[in-house]
Amino acid sequence: MKIDYLADALDHWKGSLFEYLQSENALRDLGVDPMATDRDQWNDADFCLYARLLRVGRDQIISHGTPLLFRDCYFAEIDCLGDIFLDPDTGIGKGSPIEKYVKPKELATLLSSTPGRVIAVYQHVRARTTRDCVDKCIADVDRQVEIGGWCSYEPPSVAMIFLCGVDSRTREIAAALESLLGRHADRRVRSGPNRRPIAAS
Repeated sequence: MKIDYLADALDHWKGSLFEYLQSENALRDLGVDPMATDRDQWNDADFCLYARLLRVGRDQIISHGTPLLFRDCYFAEIDCLGDIFLDPDTGIGKGSPIEKYVKPKELATLLSSTPGRVIAVYQHVRARTTRDCVDKCIADVDRQVEIGGWCSYEPPSVAMIFLCGVDSRTREIAAALESLLGRHADRRVRSGPNRRPIAAS
């Protein structure tokens, strides 16, 4: 997340999504990590606004003392035991600058530490279909750790990817999204259980 993007339309989309999934008990004890690439430009009012837009409490925003550049220490500071939303600038990947991404191996570590935890990741999509982008992300994480289950909400140009070591958790999220979207769910919501849920693209 970058301060320049704070309060854009996508923050409202994320917020409505999290408000709904928490109300349905599909996301539990949610902690939110903005993964601020420009942390030195944020003040407490910015974090409060971010929390309001995402429709979570200010106390649900994960605080860090370590800059995002120092990856192992940064992710070790995530001490909440509930579900987590990670909000990198771009999404899952290994590109440069690395501060714009969360690496598949970092997700593997978070998934392994608490198998029943859901990790939601914002994914920006560029130069490919949303489905292809999500497929590649799932395959990249799956090479690092056994994914019990996954689901995705896939509007054009962005996605929200949900990962868990326990298939039943992501099935709950997929079911909640399908209930919300009705007949439109077929083109927006996908899910898969078990290891190697889809082929790498």
